[in-house]
Amino acid sequence: MNTVTERPEPQSHTFTITVAVDPQWVDYITHRADIFGRPYYAGYWACGIMQDPELGWLVAECDDRERWPLPDEPETTRVEALWRAGEPLPPRWYRLDRAAALRMYEEGVKLCGVEWYGSAAHDGALEDVLLQLVLLGEVRYG
Repeated sequence: MNTVTERPEPQSHTFTITVAVDPQWVDYITHRADIFGRPYYAGYWACGIMQDPELGWLVAECDDRERWPLPDEPETTRVEALWRAGEPLPPRWYRLDRAAALRMYEEGVKLCGVEWYGSAAHDGALEDVLLQLVLLGEVRYG
């Protein structure tokens, strides 16, 4: 006799995993300009305005139809002072620092699994999505 047993609704579970973040990832995101490349990375919407060895990148959000802010413009100079002082930045300006790099890595784990970094899933398009999730809080571009 085959009887059907009613299954209860699955319960929600929270998991905590510990992942060792490759130090090269943090260095790559906070010190190198690759992430701002076009067309396969985030360079079509994110501009690395300036880089500091301790602070990482000051990033401006601009799409291809807008003119990029230049480092010597008054608005950029004002935002740079805020960035260096650790003050809140105006809309469309972001810090790409160690904390942001670690959050990007975490988002990569959530989307692609623990072994995502250096795997076939890791490419410029994924880095673009991770950067958008961390800086913008959502995927707006691409």
